Amino acid sequence: MLVLLAGAAAGVPAAAQSPDAAAARVEAERLRREERLPEALAAYRALVALEPGFEGRFWVAKLESWTGALESAERGFVLLLAERPGDYDSRIALGDVRRWRGDTAGARVVLESLRHDRPDDPEVRRRLAALEPGRAPARWEADLQYLGERRSDGAAGDGATLSLRSLPGPRLRWMAAATVQDKFQRTEARGGGELGRRLVGGLEVGGSAFLSPGAEILPRQSYGVALARPIARGLVLAAGYGFDRYQDARVHGVGSSLELYAGRWLVAGRYRYTATRFDAAGSAVGEHAGIASVGRLYGTANLVRVFAAAGGEAFSQPSRDRIGRLDAHTLGFAWRHFLTPALGLEGTYGRQEWSEGGVLHSYGLRVVRRW
Repeated sequence: MLVLLAGAAAGVPAAAQSPDAAAARVEAERLRREERLPEALAAYRALVALEPGFEGRFWVAKLESWTGALESAERGFVLLLAERPGDYDSRIALGDVRRWRGDTAGARVVLESLRHDRPDDPEVRRRLAALEPGRAPARWEADLQYLGERRSDGAAGDGATLSLRSLPGPRLRWMAAATVQDKFQRTEARGGGELGRRLVGGLEVGGSAFLSPGAEILPRQSYGVALARPIARGLVLAAGYGFDRYQDARVHGVGSSLELYAGRWLVAGRYRYTATRFDAAGSAVGEHAGIASVGRLYGTANLVRVFAAAGGEAFSQPSRDRIGRLDAHTLGFAWRHFLTPALGLEGTYGRQEWSEGGVLHSYGLRVVRRW
């Protein structure tokens, strides 16, 4: 899948590239990664002379914007968008160029169009905020989240997570988090983070790693990789793989999700398949799970959402009581509201009914601070 997406982003099938163009592409990418911008610009111009593909012309315009040739860069992005009107990176870049040229009205037109298509996109919100006089866009976000659950048999769990993340920049995002959980009369801690990198064409590659040494309820190790990419106007497709190593079991999971931004509405669906292999058993136990949600955005970043799920979907921390086979049905809602541009609250609740009997109530409260 990654190979197919990367090939589509390049704009020219690998088999159609001449040896000269392939060598020129490698050299141009190397110079760009080394941040030798004038040399990289010359190399991409030479590549475009050999092979006028979309990606090469994008980087010519991008490097022109970074080296001060703003008028030429704007013309380049306008031509690219005439060819691919929905290209996310070109629209963002055109908004940046117009803002740097002092064309606030022109930048706002581009960014408002993007916000209409993707109203919850942090990059778009930050750029629009930067157009406001005397107001700098937020770069960081910290949050403290409480997660609790109560079962009809009297069992309970409580946990808190403190996290710090960078609000998405042009290419890179990261998040670090630490969790403390009390469940089944054990208190355990977990820490780790995520890293994401956006490539050409809106494709994002991400990875995560979390550790909880000596845990019996939480997974001792958790790793994941994911891909996400806009595939049409307002439509984002993602796929990923995750691995959890518990004290006595290994869980492999694969899944995909689809998000549709339609004006102020957000419709999303996710499917996941997990295979659990307990150390004491020879065969794996498979489990299917799915969730669908509908949300309504209001204001700049506020969201009300309802969701329904079937299978082993979890809405609190990963836990050993949720591995193996779990046939359940869940209904819930979430509400996120920013009291100010820098301070927000989010509440969630889910009611899960298990086929073997019993009900689990999951709920959470999150406080968000941006600066």
